[in-house]
Amino acid sequence: LHRMAKSKAYLFRGVEIRWECDPSLVKDETPAEDVLKFPGGLLDFLKSEIGKTTTVTEREFSGRTENKDAKGNSRGGAVEWAVTWAPGRDPFTRTYCNTIPTSQGGTHEQGLRNALVKSLRGHGERTNNRKTSLITADDVMDSACAVLSVFIREPEFQGQTKDKLSSAEAQKLVESVVRDHFDHWLAESPAEADRLLGFAIEKAEDRLKKRQEKETKRQ
Repeated sequence: LHRMAKSKAYLFRGVEIRWECDPSLVKDETPAEDVLKFPGGLLDFLKSEIGKTTTVTEREFSGRTENKDAKGNSRGGAVEWAVTWAPGRDPFTRTYCNTIPTSQGGTHEQGLRNALVKSLRGHGERTNNRKTSLITADDVMDSACAVLSVFIREPEFQGQTKDKLSSAEAQKLVESVVRDHFDHWLAESPAEADRLLGFAIEKAEDRLKKRQEKETKRQ
């Protein structure tokens, strides 16, 4: 219940949830009292998870946008994300749709993966890095710690437990929004962009080396 309340607090930035529990019922790390409020939304959550872990880039890649028409009225779509790369800890990608946790990911997560790898490849091509073609989404996400939340109308899920999102519009929305923002993020700091690209290329080379070693053993 505490984890659920905490997730609602960072999915709805600015909301304050006051938690109280009889201390005699607590048998793990759950606090007896807590004030859950995250003005920074998903970025606040990501920073609390990462702590002082060393990251590939100094800046986290984060943002939030709402799908609005020309008059500024909401069309019912919103995307919020926070991503960093921390080789020193286990990677994770936590996704939500309309505050429902989607532990098995789905179309929104695929949109995020597509956006990150396409933008990073684009940066590599602009800087004439010949190894750019080696990287895949798996290389980019290898050490990524990411949180993604989408709000869409009438979402479709696989199965009754709603663990995986299947709405095609979610992939298109996330990929379009995140790629546009990531392109700008990379352009703002070429040095960090080069560092992240180099890191992804190292992952790609390591992956290809391991695959070659396996093929050699089979022969």
